Amino acid sequence: MIDLVILGIVVVLIIVVASFIYKNSLIKKIDDVESRKNLIAESTVGDSLEATSKIKLNGESYNHFNQYKDEYNKIFNTELLSIQRDLDEARRSASSFKLLSANVLLSDIDEDLKRTEQVLENVEKGLVQLQTLDSEHREAVDNIESTLREVNQQLLAQNYSFGPSSEKLEDKLNSIKQVYDEFVESTENGDQDKSEKLLDQINASIKELAELMKLIPDTYAALSKEFPRQLDEIDRGHSTMIQTDYNFIDDEFDETLTALKEACQDGLNSLSTLDIPETKKTSRYIEDTIDSLYEIMEKEIVSKRKVKKNLSLIYDYIFHAKNQNRILLEELDGLSKNYNLEHNELEDANELSDKIEKIESIYNEDAETITNKKAVYSVIQRHQQDAKQELSAIEKRQKDINDSVADLSEEERVARDRLQKFDLQLLTIRRRIDNLNLPGLTEDFLERYDYVYNDVQKLSSSINQVKISMDEINQKLANISDSMNDLIRDTDNIVDSAMLAERLMQYANRYRNDNAEIDEACAKAKEYFDIRYQYEKSLATIAAAIEKVNPGAYKQIETEYYDEKSNTK
Repeated sequence: MIDLVILGIVVVLIIVVASFIYKNSLIKKIDDVESRKNLIAESTVGDSLEATSKIKLNGESYNHFNQYKDEYNKIFNTELLSIQRDLDEARRSASSFKLLSANVLLSDIDEDLKRTEQVLENVEKGLVQLQTLDSEHREAVDNIESTLREVNQQLLAQNYSFGPSSEKLEDKLNSIKQVYDEFVESTENGDQDKSEKLLDQINASIKELAELMKLIPDTYAALSKEFPRQLDEIDRGHSTMIQTDYNFIDDEFDETLTALKEACQDGLNSLSTLDIPETKKTSRYIEDTIDSLYEIMEKEIVSKRKVKKNLSLIYDYIFHAKNQNRILLEELDGLSKNYNLEHNELEDANELSDKIEKIESIYNEDAETITNKKAVYSVIQRHQQDAKQELSAIEKRQKDINDSVADLSEEERVARDRLQKFDLQLLTIRRRIDNLNLPGLTEDFLERYDYVYNDVQKLSSSINQVKISMDEINQKLANISDSMNDLIRDTDNIVDSAMLAERLMQYANRYRNDNAEIDEACAKAKEYFDIRYQYEKSLATIAAAIEKVNPGAYKQIETEYYDEKSNTK
């Protein structure tokens, strides 16, 4: 029981201590909030309000000021008093340990203070802006007046450099002055919103006027002096060139110069109305056209120098090409008596002659125009450039044609040597067969031999004609070479098979009396050899039988045969 009493006392003590601590914390917060309220009360916004009230304001600016004034008065006449009452109530509640009520009041007061501080800050910013705008506008009055005075002096001092646009520039300046007077009036009346709009308008107009005054002098000088001077220079230059034997394609210099002079006047007219885009467009057209006229004259001057320099060179080039083609045609004509020219050599050479004649014709026409003082040198220069390229290509083609026929005689000699070699190869084949005293040859082999023999004879006849085709002869040589290689290979098979078969049949005689299979194989092999002339089958038949009786014997005999054959060569 005593323990419970003690525990109760401890709990009560804890609650009491906690209450005192929380109470002191709340009172400290109340003191802090009251300090914030006092800072608002001590604010200098009232001084700013009084200073702004001395500024003359009208229109929206005046309405803004009254709004700021009402908000300020509301804060100091109503809201701060209400906050102070709530603070006193919160302090009393805390002192009487109505801690929760005090805390709720303190939270509400904090929100009210935040809202009041924000409104007061906005009021202060608004008042500063009104004062700043007033100061800026009054300063702008003097600055703009000074700027307009300078612009006016510049217009008067440089009036000649603006040409026909000076009157419109003065109109623009007077228009700006009218807006300026309105700006001064609205500034004096305190209508800041209207003054700000007028100030923006004035600044934009002054900037535009300054850009015009910077652009117009150069443009006017170009249209009134520079372009006309260049046109006169081109006119004199063109006349001088005509008098010194220059000519132009579709010469429209006079018409173009007249049109450009009119364009200069058009540009001055548009400049007088300050139609700058149209003036720029006209000036660009005049400038580009003048440049093109200068380029045309310069081109003819440069072309004449090059044409004079290249006249003898082109003449020599044409003469050389004609001479080379004449020699080539003579050579082709001589070769055509003995050979068929099967790659259009003559046709190509004649075509080259036509091309050279055409180039020479153009050259002669150009030379005549120079003599008659009617030459357009840029055209002649282009002809000379084309002639160089074409003559260079002709020279290369002449060389190609010459190279293609240069080896015809050598090709014929090589063909005759190969033909003679084929004759010797056929004779060698016949001798090898005859030396073996074979009982006969198969019809297939004889036909292939005759085929090759006949091709060799036909080729011999073709190559001994008065006029030959080396393409045809070379093709026949290639065909005969393939057939001859096949025939030599078949002959080697016949000779080797026949000689080996005879040796094996002699070797087999030692076994015939005692081995019926060997005896039968010998008879079969002999039939293939003597009757059918199938020497490879004869060899295969007897070799297979001997291998059964004496394995390895055939390989030994074959090796001995090829060794003897190798030593005989």
